[in-house]
Amino acid sequence: MNSRRVLAYVALAALIFVVACGNDPTTPPPPAKPPQISTVTSWTRTQGLPSNDVYAILVTTEGELWIGTQAGIAVYPSITSTSPNDTINELNGLPNPKVRAMTEYNGFIYVATWGGGIGIFDMAADTWSFRNTANGMRANNVADVEASPTEDRVYCATTNGVSIYNVTANNFSSFIPPNLLDPVVSAIGVRMNGALVERWYGPRFDSIIPPGAAEDQHGITVSRGASTVIKYTLANSGLAEARVNDIFPDSDPDSVCWVACTSAGLALVDPNASTWTYATTQNGLPSNLVYSVTRASGTIWVGTQGGLARRRSGGSWQGYDRGAGLQADRVRRVYSDDGTRLWLGFIEGGAARVNPASAQ
Repeated sequence: MNSRRVLAYVALAALIFVVACGNDPTTPPPPAKPPQISTVTSWTRTQGLPSNDVYAILVTTEGELWIGTQAGIAVYPSITSTSPNDTINELNGLPNPKVRAMTEYNGFIYVATWGGGIGIFDMAADTWSFRNTANGMRANNVADVEASPTEDRVYCATTNGVSIYNVTANNFSSFIPPNLLDPVVSAIGVRMNGALVERWYGPRFDSIIPPGAAEDQHGITVSRGASTVIKYTLANSGLAEARVNDIFPDSDPDSVCWVACTSAGLALVDPNASTWTYATTQNGLPSNLVYSVTRASGTIWVGTQGGLARRRSGGSWQGYDRGAGLQADRVRRVYSDDGTRLWLGFIEGGAARVNPASAQ
């Protein structure tokens, strides 16, 4: 038998062996590809961010995209632009470059900074001004800022209580202990409860809470209307821990609030029914460290230490990370400017806009 015929027989035998193995019912199938979600646009330092550590995203009424980072703000002329027309830091507008939150109200953009109080940008005049402890703020470390249009107020979460800025009067009032359970406030949620404005103040209590009497001393404080104060503690409610990263008053239905916890997952709170329902990794969350919550395209989305997650019908959750198409795993900020578009701010990963409809 010549060598060519021998090689042909060997090749045929190898092919038969491969086919046979492929049809072997005992051979495990290849691992399934994880569910995917597509990115529309992404921004990193290559696209002009002053830092890849993103804390806040804002689309203004003028159509600009503001991305707030640990080292300042990149301002893009549109939501599709990847070249900023301005970078704002402590040299040209901000009281401190460490941005923590942003909101727009009545022609002004309010920027919470860690160490400098708040920066206020007048959109019509194209000018900046500051408000800090010299102007009556409780502290210069501001973790969150939320506007309440019906009151003409801007609420600032600080490390020494809540500073309430009266826009028309240009002065501050305060919400502090004993009304406030914890002086260190990390998150604020403002919503309407009937005809009354309701403000939720989430604490950041980082010490270990001992069992017993101390449990009723820490938790979420709710201020309703002009005089009613409600306190949700570890002892008198379903609150699982007194460390809150975000509070999201939901518009669908408008009677609930979502509370993002640092280790207990995500709480769905119905104050009218006095119920607290938690979602954790057992329900599909990528991590029990939840940073932020928003609603986009009719679905609740959360940013976690392990990735992005969306709430499925029925209450379970689907997670997405690098393997699903994200540019980073740790999602600090989820944000929707119009209730449809979904934006992500990553820890050391920049920012991105993803397509909610592409989620599998």
